[in-house]
Amino acid sequence: MSKTQLNKLIIEKFRALDNVEIEFGDHITVICGKNGTSKSSILGIAAQIFNFEKDYIKDEALSFQQIAGGSFKSQYSEHFRISGKFDVPGSMTVNIELFDGYTNQPATATLQLDKRGKLPRPVVRKNSTAPTSDLASRNFTHPVIFLSLKRLFPIADRKYKTCDFNYLKQHKQEFIGLTNELLNRGSSHATGTDGTISSAVAHGDNYDHESVSAGEDNAGQIILALMSFRKLKEEYPDYKGGLLLIDEADAGLFPTAQVNLLKMLDRKCKSLNLQVVMTSHSPTLIEYAFEQSQKFRKKFKTVYLSNTFGTVQVMQDWSWVQISADINTKTVATISGTTLPNVNVYFEDKEAADFFAALMIRQPVKKFMTLMTEATLGCGNYLNLIKSKVPEFAEKGIICLDSDAAQMVKGKNFRTIVLLPGNLPPDQLIFEHLYNLPASHDFWKNDLQFTRDVFTNYAAEVIREFVISGKSVDVKEHLAAYRGDKTPREIFKRFYKDAEFQKLVTSGAKPHNPWKHWVENNPDASNAFLTKFKEAIHGVMKNGYAVDVAKLTALEVKFKKV
Repeated sequence: MSKTQLNKLIIEKFRALDNVEIEFGDHITVICGKNGTSKSSILGIAAQIFNFEKDYIKDEALSFQQIAGGSFKSQYSEHFRISGKFDVPGSMTVNIELFDGYTNQPATATLQLDKRGKLPRPVVRKNSTAPTSDLASRNFTHPVIFLSLKRLFPIADRKYKTCDFNYLKQHKQEFIGLTNELLNRGSSHATGTDGTISSAVAHGDNYDHESVSAGEDNAGQIILALMSFRKLKEEYPDYKGGLLLIDEADAGLFPTAQVNLLKMLDRKCKSLNLQVVMTSHSPTLIEYAFEQSQKFRKKFKTVYLSNTFGTVQVMQDWSWVQISADINTKTVATISGTTLPNVNVYFEDKEAADFFAALMIRQPVKKFMTLMTEATLGCGNYLNLIKSKVPEFAEKGIICLDSDAAQMVKGKNFRTIVLLPGNLPPDQLIFEHLYNLPASHDFWKNDLQFTRDVFTNYAAEVIREFVISGKSVDVKEHLAAYRGDKTPREIFKRFYKDAEFQKLVTSGAKPHNPWKHWVENNPDASNAFLTKFKEAIHGVMKNGYAVDVAKLTALEVKFKKV
């Protein structure tokens, strides 16, 4: 049996959506995002594409009904509220890609707002399954049930009466069983209700439909929809599957019930050839759907809509960890008023952080960074985090590694890694730089009276262990020749962390601190680093936070004079 399947919506423009693509899973798609990102509008667009009034292949009218009597079509007034001021003709353009079960072929169409009566209404155009162009303004034939937020109308405020729906009466035990599975309950009765909303609920011996919870009522309406598709499949010989749309699917359901709902829907998608598209704000539901999308990439999709940095961006198959990080992202305003995320920058140790700080003196890009100087890890740890695709390190942060990590990252596409300049780790690099400055150099004429003799005195262990003498040194040569029993790394760290040397690093002693002096005297290496860092932060903004490239002009760097 061929199945009609919605594959993709390319929304060129409609309300907050501008040039976005939504890909749908074969079974379940969960759409999430902050308020105002047009989640419900996507459900409305999906609903508007289809009707179930006519089989155009056989030229036969279709009059099948749900269990409670409704049709398998969502009226546009049920999923769109059209604004006479803003929703004008030409303000919607949506390109549709699907597989049509009736013609057994891929199909395309567009959805646009046309003037119909007093207000515009969405109309399908260019239906590729139509035999002639004059018939191309028709919806695709496909049964749809749209469970809007109207279903959450407070029970106490509804017009409410019991009603015996024949199909429900015949399959009451199935309805009770599915409800108990979903809610982990032991209900033994089921009652159909009519009035403001047609529904059904399962309940126990000690209470009835008058006193059920909102969650039980929501569960009942979802299960009633699933059973309506089963009824249609039994009655309609040319059944091609169905589309179930649920706004805020988790409403009133506790976390276990939310997971149970996705498990049940997955099973029913298979047995009834259904496709389910829902919106949700639930971390539990979103994370479970994401986990399934990693195992079954065609069946499950999570779609996150982010407006953190301007227009709505679509993030396909994001985990709740990624979504939560985006929702809680700290932003910084540029001069133009545009907001950009604040990117965390990580280092192997304090020496690297000190070096980086000097490289970034008077750089405008500093405004958009947080230096994570207390969260230092070794090079191997950072690489493992990136390889494990931990979002903070693989996509959303920048890791500045010492230059001696070059061999470990060579040939690897680590887009969030930038190597510090020089050919030595920072503590060794600054030792070599200072040692090679003659005693008469202006650098040693500072307010701290930190002369070259003072420097060599505090660096005595390094000089002794590596047998350094003369007026200049090549640290790499002395490291290669070292035969002592101490760890070179620890020797240099003791030198760098000495309290007296730290006074020089942290005081900004005139005319320079050592790192600032190195940067000013190595402009080529410093500029090469700034170029790489600019590429990295642009990539993080674009790929990790979905910032429009046009907004990245504030991330320029000022290059050193050569």
